[in-house]
Amino acid sequence: MLNMLKTFYGNLSKGGKIILWVFLQTLVVIILALAIHIVFQSKTRIEIENGGEVTSAIPDEYMENFKKTLWELISSNVDNIDKNVIDDVVIRDGTYEEVINDNVKSANFIIDIDSIKQTFAVSIGWSENSKDGPDNNVSIECPPVDEMKYPETVCYGMYNNTYSLDLYLPHTVYPEGSEDDGVTAPNYMITGDEGTKTLDIMVSVCDVERFKKEALDYLNTVPIDFSGYTINYETNSINVEC
Repeated sequence: MLNMLKTFYGNLSKGGKIILWVFLQTLVVIILALAIHIVFQSKTRIEIENGGEVTSAIPDEYMENFKKTLWELISSNVDNIDKNVIDDVVIRDGTYEEVINDNVKSANFIIDIDSIKQTFAVSIGWSENSKDGPDNNVSIECPPVDEMKYPETVCYGMYNNTYSLDLYLPHTVYPEGSEDDGVTAPNYMITGDEGTKTLDIMVSVCDVERFKKEALDYLNTVPIDFSGYTINYETNSINVEC
């Protein structure tokens, strides 16, 4: 075989030898490019530092889909991502929980990523019968700013961002020592509509001015510019015990 190749090469004209060398060099470049592409494509783009036992109940295919979705979200919204692997995803202690609803399980937890200063609230759903698994089984959203490890950065989730009104409203505060029992009236309750740019603040008759101020103080902690919003006040006297 080697002798045949030598003979073939020896019989080529000078132009033919040049063409052959160009062809072989091009072929080598293509093979190297494909090899590099395969190597980088096969690398895990997202690695969870403390995944292990924490997420052991989640089926592998759902975890892989979560990692793929997280990478796509990050690469679409975070500037200057030039790493092929983000390996410092951490599930925040005390946030992991699992719930079951109609044979569908879901795991909910918060992740922090120091390298890009991002925090996300994650939900992964799966069925005990994998054939019946939900089509859209991953949700990666932004938490309220007071739950973010990096409140100085802007978060962009799949369907919300740091400035989404529904992260902060409705907001209800009950008298000290009380809670939402369906009977006790709150000190104040704030609801809002992003579309109509309106805020509705209902305050207890017990101390109207004080509760108005507390409601406005809360709104000042929210990273949303309410300067273009109309505020409507209402006084509540139903089920109020002063």
